[in-house]
Amino acid sequence: MKNIWQLSTKPFEVISENKLIFFTWFLFTILAGQIGVISNFIIRVINGNLSFSQSLFLDSINGSFYTYSIALLASVLGPLFVNLIENHPTKFKSIKILTIIVSIFTLFFAGVFYSSSPNDINIEKLKNLTYNIDWWQLTFLLLSIIISVYSFSVIRLENNYDKYKELDDNFASKDDAKVDEMNNKTEDLKTDSKGNKI
Repeated sequence: MKNIWQLSTKPFEVISENKLIFFTWFLFTILAGQIGVISNFIIRVINGNLSFSQSLFLDSINGSFYTYSIALLASVLGPLFVNLIENHPTKFKSIKILTIIVSIFTLFFAGVFYSSSPNDINIEKLKNLTYNIDWWQLTFLLLSIIISVYSFSVIRLENNYDKYKELDDNFASKDDAKVDEMNNKTEDLKTDSKGNKI
């Protein structure tokens, strides 16, 4: 198998090649996906009587970041599966399948943690609580963003195949086939280009 570090990091190079596309995708997928948290902030902080940290803490207690993580991971799976189904032969198949597997397991565990988190707090109880960071929720939030950015990058590897072909699992077999073909041609040669016998 390819170098794990290279498989993990090299796809992110696509972002620098597609800055406008990535910015547009990031704006509407990652940032706009947090519109609920942003609107809650506006309602609670600007029009209400809560601080920014209290508003974020309340969203955290309600599981808003778990919900966002689950939705983001679920939205990653569609484009990856469609890409696998549509393209024959599929380029970068191993990376896509591994991304799907990691996404599904992360989605599953985010759902388990979300279903086991308490969410029965109101604003009056909030004022008497001490603020703690829900590390699991933060972990799933960051992990879902990283996985979605990675899947964005993996799908776009095909746009510059020559640059990233060493990441493709089909590349090695294609390269071996070319070497075998060249070996077969050299065995058939009986004379050189000047007509001398070999």
